[in-house]
Amino acid sequence: MIEQEDRATLPLEDIAVLVLESPEVLLSSSFLSRCAEVGTAVLTCDGSHLPVSASLPMAGHSRLSGIQRLQLGTTVPFRKRCWQAIIRQKIQNQAECLRLLDRRGSEAVRGLVDTVTSGDTRNVESSAAREYFRLLFGPTFVRGRSDVLNSGLNYGYAVLRGAVARALSAHGFLLSQGIHHRNELNPYNLADDFLEPLRPIVDFCVATELSGESEFQKEHRQKLVSVLSWNVLIDGERHSVLHSADLTAASFISACRQKSPVPLKLPALLSPEVHAYE
Repeated sequence: MIEQEDRATLPLEDIAVLVLESPEVLLSSSFLSRCAEVGTAVLTCDGSHLPVSASLPMAGHSRLSGIQRLQLGTTVPFRKRCWQAIIRQKIQNQAECLRLLDRRGSEAVRGLVDTVTSGDTRNVESSAAREYFRLLFGPTFVRGRSDVLNSGLNYGYAVLRGAVARALSAHGFLLSQGIHHRNELNPYNLADDFLEPLRPIVDFCVATELSGESEFQKEHRQKLVSVLSWNVLIDGERHSVLHSADLTAASFISACRQKSPVPLKLPALLSPEVHAYE
């Protein structure tokens, strides 16, 4: 149990992702071990409140070695086709984000979906991103600059990255072995691959909550963490972002077994709505 005096007591099993923002938080090794047992991802933040590390279970699947052999045995053509599907869904979600925010140019961005080839050899993803961010945040916006909008994007992406990493780890995958991301210094390559279609959800939140703001505040960070509970459409049904990561991870096992990207279940952006559990 986690206890906070005069606030709340809740079962640890109900927490999927725990974000620790304060450097004053002290955790025991037994608490971290318990988090690993129940599958809770623990994210720690730097002085700017940006998540910089994640504690994930080392063995969360009963057939860990079998899943990892399956993953490592995938072919380059298969991974390229999976990346094509991921980028097509990402661009589709970017276009939908623009449409939901009533920005012009959404159909032009959507038109780029069919131009993405296997492996995205023409780097349509990059071209779409440049046009998308210009339409979303205005012509003066520069991705990577030190400002409020970029702080919000970085924070939201990091939270989603932790959730995706948690799901993939729980299904037995080696996170360092990506589909497209292959940086030897990046321990989360596979999580970064499957993060791509979810990024527009953070973009939507930042565009609605941080546009015109001068500082990145605590309430903004709380709002960005809450996107884990927003609805997305996956496999024809509404699921929370958090659950969609599990569904995508499970579908990747089927894709690897069938040596085809067809079984992949990737999230589609919906109008923001917190998932209601029955």
